[in-house]
Amino acid sequence: MPNRKKKPQTSRTAPLLVLAIVILSGIWVAEQMSAQGLGPSWLQTLFEAVEPDQGLQVGLIAGHSGSDSGAVCPDGLTEAEINLGVAELVAEGLGRRGIQAEILEEFDHRLSGYRADVLVSIHSDSCQVDFSGFKVANQEGGSEASGRLTTCLWDEYEAATGLSRHPSTITLDMTRYHAFREISSTTPASIIELGFMNADRGLLTGQPDRAARGIVNGILCFLAPPATPSP
Repeated sequence: MPNRKKKPQTSRTAPLLVLAIVILSGIWVAEQMSAQGLGPSWLQTLFEAVEPDQGLQVGLIAGHSGSDSGAVCPDGLTEAEINLGVAELVAEGLGRRGIQAEILEEFDHRLSGYRADVLVSIHSDSCQVDFSGFKVANQEGGSEASGRLTTCLWDEYEAATGLSRHPSTITLDMTRYHAFREISSTTPASIIELGFMNADRGLLTGQPDRAARGIVNGILCFLAPPATPSP
């Protein structure tokens, strides 16, 4: 019986290796495009730059959480639920940028001597008036760092939300906020009233991501290294 020639067996390793190279190359190109601000918006989100953790710590007080409802609208909408929802979005936004953020309750036991790079207490304003706008404050006579944080929040929240500033309704409850006296004196801290629950309800309940973006950008503004003056 004549010998039959065996057909050479094709290695399966080579095609898999080629496929892996193609996939990795595609991922690398996509990351490079994202880093340069190129490509569609979903690509920017997918490859949003995450800085290595540098030990930055941000505390977010969800106003009234764990304590009471805060302000209440006639239909039952509560300040506490608005504050917590925005705080969660802020924590997510910071997390995507490699910054660790933790959400604290209004009278959280961790506030005693609390140390962080930033502390922001998130609140919303009365549903009983027709005012519109937001406001930010830090402790009266507070640190220069807290003043800079407050300035960053004023600027970035206004830019992100389009709401007007309403400084005339800043109260002693804000400038003498209890947490300011409880945390470490080295922790820069501010309190923000996101808007009025009546006139600004569309933003607070329908577009809380814009409110969160303003706070995230305000925190990033504060944490950014100071610009080096030109020689």
